[in-house]
Amino acid sequence: MTLDRSHREFLAEAAEIVDHLSAGLVAIDAERKKGAIAPGRLNEVFRHAHSLKGLAGMFGVEPMSRLAHQLETFLDELRLGRVTLDDRLMGALYACTDVFSRLLADVKAEKPIDAAAITAVVQRLEGPSPPAAEPAQVGVRSLHLPPEALSALTEYEEHRLTENLKSGTPLYKLHAPLPLASFEKDLAAITAAIQADGEVITTLPSTDDSGTNIIFDVVFASKAPVAALRDRVADLGEFPIERVDRGGGTPAASASTTAPREASVAVGAADEEGATTLRQVSDTVRVDIRKLDELMGIVGELVLARGGLARVTAELKQTIGYQGLAVDLHRLVRTLERRIVDLQSAIMQVRMVPLGQVFERMARTVQRAATSLGKEVTLELSGEETELDKLIVEDLVDPLMHLVRNAIDHGLEAPEARQAAGKPRAGRLELRAYPRGNHVIIDVTDDGRGIDEVAVKRTALERGIVDDDHIGQLSRRDVWNLIFQPGFSTRKEVSETSGRGVGLDVVKTNVSRMSGLIDVESTAGKGTRFTITLPITLAIIQAVIIRTAQRVYALPLASVLEIVAVQVRDLCSVEGREMLQLRGQTMPVLRLDRVFHPSDAGTASAGDGTVGYAAVVGLAQHRAVILLDDVLGQQDIVIKSLGAYLGQVKGVAGATHLGDHETILVLDVAALVQELLHGDDRRVRGIAAATAGA
Repeated sequence: MTLDRSHREFLAEAAEIVDHLSAGLVAIDAERKKGAIAPGRLNEVFRHAHSLKGLAGMFGVEPMSRLAHQLETFLDELRLGRVTLDDRLMGALYACTDVFSRLLADVKAEKPIDAAAITAVVQRLEGPSPPAAEPAQVGVRSLHLPPEALSALTEYEEHRLTENLKSGTPLYKLHAPLPLASFEKDLAAITAAIQADGEVITTLPSTDDSGTNIIFDVVFASKAPVAALRDRVADLGEFPIERVDRGGGTPAASASTTAPREASVAVGAADEEGATTLRQVSDTVRVDIRKLDELMGIVGELVLARGGLARVTAELKQTIGYQGLAVDLHRLVRTLERRIVDLQSAIMQVRMVPLGQVFERMARTVQRAATSLGKEVTLELSGEETELDKLIVEDLVDPLMHLVRNAIDHGLEAPEARQAAGKPRAGRLELRAYPRGNHVIIDVTDDGRGIDEVAVKRTALERGIVDDDHIGQLSRRDVWNLIFQPGFSTRKEVSETSGRGVGLDVVKTNVSRMSGLIDVESTAGKGTRFTITLPITLAIIQAVIIRTAQRVYALPLASVLEIVAVQVRDLCSVEGREMLQLRGQTMPVLRLDRVFHPSDAGTASAGDGTVGYAAVVGLAQHRAVILLDDVLGQQDIVIKSLGAYLGQVKGVAGATHLGDHETILVLDVAALVQELLHGDDRRVRGIAAATAGA
């Protein structure tokens, strides 16, 4: 059974709220550890819980609504200062977001909801909480506010006024007459300006009557000088500001010399614009990713049609010359080409999402792993605005999570060990993203102990990954890349965080599925950096059209690191396997004719000493070389399935049209490299390891 549209929209919106909740809790935890939680932050998380409760209730997901209600109640108690947030309660709050995520996964998969998990986390929130200090009796009623304004205060607003009075923070009232036609926008601007230097506690409609204006009294707390507060709102209008707390009375700060702003819009103008202001205009819309896939498929067909028109144009020019219809058709094809590129780019922009949402999830992973292992970790994020295809971003979560956990468990030392080594007690973990051409680079860097080469070699020998004859031939990079071998772990004991030998193997597999590459660099005592290189999208891909052994193929550009001219003298043989030496590195050679047509595969002719070209390709951390006769060009392609009977051919991802009625195979680089490394000579385990980091 497929979920209907309304439930898909519910899942999308609920997942977005849960992401905001998780990010807000991480920020609250960081502020808590520094000594003070910003009231605005608590309010924001409280609103997310309230929104999730209402959304789940509206769609009949009662367990989620119940948990969100309990979370909302607890956050309200926290806002009112009735409980003190400690590590236990912080863990319960984090557990709420985990349960919300599992609930959404169950709803999506149409599985029964685990009520026990909800009950357990509700009990954690309902359990005994550390009571907050007994509040001192501070007279909110003594504030210089009208009685009707005081009577309209909510419990939370009274609490915030009391807290500011106790701390001695001055309280002010800003009197704002605003035109009916634009009061929402103007009030939002005033609130934002005040919040730059203070805390807006309440906004109350005034009892004043000024005809065409609606008047608000904004009560706020701020330690900033009154002159600075006036400057903040000066561009928005001349609004009286007066101090309303007990120590203020009605001093010179009241700005009584400034007259209220006159109505800037006449009655007729306000009425004329009324229809516009009553409309709630949204500048965003949710789009199902499958619809975008359909659109991208249509664009792909247009790309093929464009290629066909270009071929017809070329033939027409050869027949009649560059004149008449040939000129007109050429111009139309060029216009079509530009518009298709624009359309493809526009659809891609809709599919793109910032990596910030993934990085926010990693902050939660860091907090949990650090707490579990008793380590202090400072997380630094950069490049959150870098964008990737939505589908790639979702697949990126698991490999990033493994790398982050691995860095905290294996990379960063305990606080005492770091101090003894002359390092700060808190380890530094950095997530950095940045674009590079049609790819995005993501670095995961720690300043920990680095990779222990001796321990890696010892484990590799014990597990039979490398034999005694080859262990001495491995370079430092070869040793680093051994950690990606299946089941590899130098950790003797198994912990909750890692040590089961599955983490980095999973990373390698997942990155490979995204047509990505992963590299690792490490310096003993200074730290380790993992670098993931991903294509921006896998929808319409760029490919290099190549010829080898008199056959034409499409080679996905995302898997190509470089293409170089090579000669016979660059080739050599190691343990019976053909290898290529390039800039001091040795990489295994792949000849496509021997893979697809072994019966008629010949040997390269020495001739003038030139073999042709070599495309250096990658699979996760592995590198290999595909020998080519010629490079015919580069173009966008759409991969078409070969069907049920031919779809499982190793080394072939599908087929594509070149626009001249020619259909060619698209190479599956991942499968080709995997077969090259682990196919016909698994008996030589050391060779596979030696090629890992070439």
